[in-house]
Amino acid sequence: MLRFDFLDARHGDCFLVRWGDGRVMLVDGGPSPVYQDSLLPYLETLPPTGNGRRHIDVVCVTHVDDDHIAGIERLLTELSRKQRDGEALPFQVGQTWFNAADQIVNSQAPASAAAVRRLLATTPRGAASIASIAQGQRVRTQAKQLGIDLNVGFPDRTLLSCNRIEVHGLDVKVVAPDTVALDALLARWRAAESARDAGIVTAGYTDYSIPNLSSTVLLIEHLERRALLTGDARGDRILSGLEECKLLKSGARMHVDLLKLPHHGSNNNVTSDFFERIHADHYVISADGVAHHHPNEQTLTWLVQSRSPEDIFTIHLTNSIEFAEMALQELAVGRRFRTAVRHAAEPAAIVSLGAKAPAP
Repeated sequence: MLRFDFLDARHGDCFLVRWGDGRVMLVDGGPSPVYQDSLLPYLETLPPTGNGRRHIDVVCVTHVDDDHIAGIERLLTELSRKQRDGEALPFQVGQTWFNAADQIVNSQAPASAAAVRRLLATTPRGAASIASIAQGQRVRTQAKQLGIDLNVGFPDRTLLSCNRIEVHGLDVKVVAPDTVALDALLARWRAAESARDAGIVTAGYTDYSIPNLSSTVLLIEHLERRALLTGDARGDRILSGLEECKLLKSGARMHVDLLKLPHHGSNNNVTSDFFERIHADHYVISADGVAHHHPNEQTLTWLVQSRSPEDIFTIHLTNSIEFAEMALQELAVGRRFRTAVRHAAEPAAIVSLGAKAPAP
């Protein structure tokens, strides 16, 4: 069985992947309040292992946006505090997966990274970028202090497209970022240093039409069930990564059991072509429609119209969003898909993918 528990992450992402004999991967932690309101109570329901602790095999941070990383930072901060105070740790984390944009730049051009950080401090948008970068630095530091391995098993300790790893029977393929995207990220930082213009870098962090070039996309598989976990990546980069890794032929279509929509269903990250080329039985949208107009009605239209009226699939919403539900109700006329909305009393929207029956 491959199971996904999508928590109420407000306008962010926070969910658990569960497989095998009690294996758990935590992907993102939502904005800061999500830790106390949703994540911590849910983690406390995990069954303890033989040593009495609850075990999280992998903590994956897709990128440094606050609505993805803040809850993880709070989790590791709490574990670090307990360790410092000599208290028993309630959770044991096996490893962390996390690409940090500044870490990648610093590994290739440390002088540029330092110069651009000084430039960023001079603008309001740059200050926001520095805050995100600082969150990433604190997560790395806390993981190290807790003795948690970072990106172990990946070449150069970086998650890049076409890297593959197996974790206790879970097959994981990295779809994005690719080397082209990371080269572009490095070029942007160097251009900012040369022009002494922090805006060249901050556009990559604040313009929703431009992906965060270090955002991680994973294709995971267990017992012949597949899920595509997209972070906040842009649809064209996801498609090019799938093609580069020979997971998708040029111009062809692929099917996954579950697709988590990129960037909470924003229409700035996908086009109709994205949904034409990637079909799923379960589409999951993590959003609340409050901080941002996510999911956008245009995205929902592209998704539904990419499928035949006879196709049976489910669109899952982690929160009740009136404008999204109204749009889906209109789109459902003459079609067979259904909409599943997490009830406010339910701690998670759960999607369970049982093992496929053997072919006759």
